[in-house]
Amino acid sequence: MSLKTTQQYLKQPSSNLTRYSLFVGGLNATKRAIEQYDPLRLSAPRIFFVKMPPFLKALSEEKTKNFKHLLEYGFVSVNGLSNITLETDQITGGYNGRSFDVATFSRDDTNEITIRLYEFSGSPVREFLSLWVTGISDNLTGYGHYHGAREKNGKLMRYSQANHTAEAIYVRPDPTGRSDSIEYACLLCNMMPKLIDIDHFNYESGSSPIVQIDIPFTCVKYESADINKIAVKLMEKYQILTNYLDFRSGYTEQDVKNMPASTIEDLT
Repeated sequence: MSLKTTQQYLKQPSSNLTRYSLFVGGLNATKRAIEQYDPLRLSAPRIFFVKMPPFLKALSEEKTKNFKHLLEYGFVSVNGLSNITLETDQITGGYNGRSFDVATFSRDDTNEITIRLYEFSGSPVREFLSLWVTGISDNLTGYGHYHGAREKNGKLMRYSQANHTAEAIYVRPDPTGRSDSIEYACLLCNMMPKLIDIDHFNYESGSSPIVQIDIPFTCVKYESADINKIAVKLMEKYQILTNYLDFRSGYTEQDVKNMPASTIEDLT
């Protein structure tokens, strides 16, 4: 029977951790030693929105695609992952009332994750968040109308939690950023924005900052070996540039041939 852990299919530690004394008795920094206790370092995360709200896709496939792209490639911070904690209760007894702890429940209290984006000219972030939030609950009437979104058969889309929530897989690789270097992955479900940020439209004399928007999403977090496996496949499919020497200029040899002749002779 194979043991399933939160690290299955992801990067594994050395199998020789116990062969070296680490820091007891002095520091051993020889190659044979440090190969066994390589410190954890992380690179920038990746987030893949594997499901966008169906009612928004029905309203505008293009706007949904654009917003999904901003979430996946334009974020500057992701915050809100909570630690898993073990709760305990106490048993008390004896004349002096001494007690000891008994384990009760382990809990993952991650219920909100905040993604920070830059806003762009034309306010695509605010526009999409407004469609999302007010489609779920109109800020004037309180009704959930999905802005009239319809199914492919022409019927009005049924109001349902499944039709207005998103799902994403969040991944933290090591400094290589490769699919075989993932240190952590989780699935975030039941995602809905909790805020339409318009604070940046307020004004103070002498201030004209670049606009960043914090988007707090409701969420429920899951971790499993299966999620790890899907995270690896997503990283393989959507691999990004990791070596600056692989950067493409966007020009071709044909572009060079079509450029006008040099006029250096005219300068001599």
